Amino acid sequence: MDQMRQLWEYQQKDMALDRFDEEQKNTPTRKRLVKLQRYLKNSQKKVNSLEARALQLQGEMQSVVKQYGVLEGDLDELEKDIGYYSECADEELDAQQVKEVMRQATALVEQSEKLKESLQAMQQEVDQSDKTVRELLQKMLSAKKEYDALKVEHQKELNGGQEERQALEAEARAAAEGISPEILEEYARIKGFRPNPVAILKESRCNGCNMQLPAGVAVQITKGDHLVTCENCGRILITMA
Repeated sequence: MDQMRQLWEYQQKDMALDRFDEEQKNTPTRKRLVKLQRYLKNSQKKVNSLEARALQLQGEMQSVVKQYGVLEGDLDELEKDIGYYSECADEELDAQQVKEVMRQATALVEQSEKLKESLQAMQQEVDQSDKTVRELLQKMLSAKKEYDALKVEHQKELNGGQEERQALEAEARAAAEGISPEILEEYARIKGFRPNPVAILKESRCNGCNMQLPAGVAVQITKGDHLVTCENCGRILITMA
């Protein structure tokens, strides 16, 4: 059997091994494992984001508390002024000054109320974030237990198919014996971007991409001086005649 025919036989064995590996990757157990893994990864990202936001809010809350403390001090000072004016006789009062003091007091009270509302809103967000994180962690714990159990089950599946895989590998190795390393290297290179790197040329048509090729291509293959590839898909061409 020439190397091109042998390469075709090798591809059949190599394809059988690939199909086996694909089946192993697509068992219900593995699909569920992948889904759980994605869920755990995304949930952890969400937990990290929520915790980072909670830390940010706590820093902002500390800043608001400081501002509130300053406002309370200012209000205390204004209350002293208001107390002073309340004890003064009417003729001693400066109406404009009293009006300004009352304006400042009103403004400070409004600012104080806004800061209270801001603190309350941030605290609610922190509390909700904490609740969401706890719920997520609880669900993640349950998912992780299922993941660990499925991982053990999947490993049993892999172990159970190990003997069959070894047999398929042995058949592929045996089919590759006698094929030059250069040809196998080119096969592997093409397989990197094309499934089934070897295609049959029949009636000047590549059965890999169904492209009609010049009639002289068959002659080049017959000569056997070098590997002939499809000008369209790049697969190694052989003839079965």
